[in-house]
Amino acid sequence: MPLREWESSVEADLASVPAVRRVVSDLMAGWGWTGEPLDDALLVFSELVANAVVHGARPGDRITVRVQELDGDCRIEVVDTRPDLLLATRATDTAEEGGRGLLLVRACATDMAVVTGRGQKRVWARVRNCSPGEAA
Repeated sequence: MPLREWESSVEADLASVPAVRRVVSDLMAGWGWTGEPLDDALLVFSELVANAVVHGARPGDRITVRVQELDGDCRIEVVDTRPDLLLATRATDTAEEGGRGLLLVRACATDMAVVTGRGQKRVWARVRNCSPGEAA
């Protein structure tokens, strides 16, 4: 059971990503997250939201974003309306823009999963909050 939880439904538009990221940044800072763990969580959040907007939503759709604090870790979940489009990472040319989001998520997260069903796709990732002096 989550210690703390926040959820919102946002328009599936890239313009909404910075605003909802600021809300989550303030929220997590209020939960005591700082430094690299907060940066990692925000990167994961931004990449999952952007991925849902670009690849998992149709025009006019809304996506659900959820942030939970579980056992000192953060579970970030994004729900879109395209269960038919599964996630795939691809090797990218260094000159190519885009295509690295899920690679970044996997690098920052301790765990990640995709769950489909009921007309939606849930993508979640878990980020560890190391206290000062604790090994990452």
